[in-house]
Amino acid sequence: MGIFDIFTGDSAGEAAHQNRLMLAQNKREGTDILRQGEASSLASLDKAGGYYAPLASKYGAATTLGLDALNVNGPEGAARARAAFQASPGYDWMVDQSLEGIARKANALGVSAGGNTLAALSDRAGNLANQEYGSWLDRLQGYVSPEMAAVSGQAGAEAGKVPVYQGTASSIANLGTNTANAVANQNTQQANAEMQGSANLWGLGLNLAKLGASAFSGGTSLLGGK
Repeated sequence: MGIFDIFTGDSAGEAAHQNRLMLAQNKREGTDILRQGEASSLASLDKAGGYYAPLASKYGAATTLGLDALNVNGPEGAARARAAFQASPGYDWMVDQSLEGIARKANALGVSAGGNTLAALSDRAGNLANQEYGSWLDRLQGYVSPEMAAVSGQAGAEAGKVPVYQGTASSIANLGTNTANAVANQNTQQANAEMQGSANLWGLGLNLAKLGASAFSGGTSLLGGK
């Protein structure tokens, strides 16, 4: 600080200038940090949603096949379901045992393999087939809940991005507001210092003028004479 700074406010102006530079730097660095945090958060949410994607696709294949079997997707869907259906490993054994049971009962009763016996065999086989197909449909429909959970997980990860975007935008806006207020405060301090310097200079001028007037009006000379 020079001896004449009290008359110019230069030191205050330089300090305010340096403060404004630091505020601008702080705003840039703060914004960069917020953006980096936003990017990291979004990447984590994308990763979390990615864990659910294969599950949703996997379970969705089963529920789509179930809708095909229910003829929801038309004749083509029904055809796909019939082509995909396979009886369980124990189905053939269960049918054989059931039909053999009917045949043994007919033989025990001395009934030949006539129309009634054949009808009974056909009905039993048909019922068993319907039960097997119905059981298959139930198993397919059992994947509805897991599919819903997987899709909900994906949706939750996507929805989680909203507060990240909002939080980053709010923080950057607040940083900008705080920086603007701080810069305005520095401008005010600089202006006040310059005004005070001018007042000091004006005061010095008045004092010198009074001293000169006193010297020329018969007071003590500045050179020591009367």
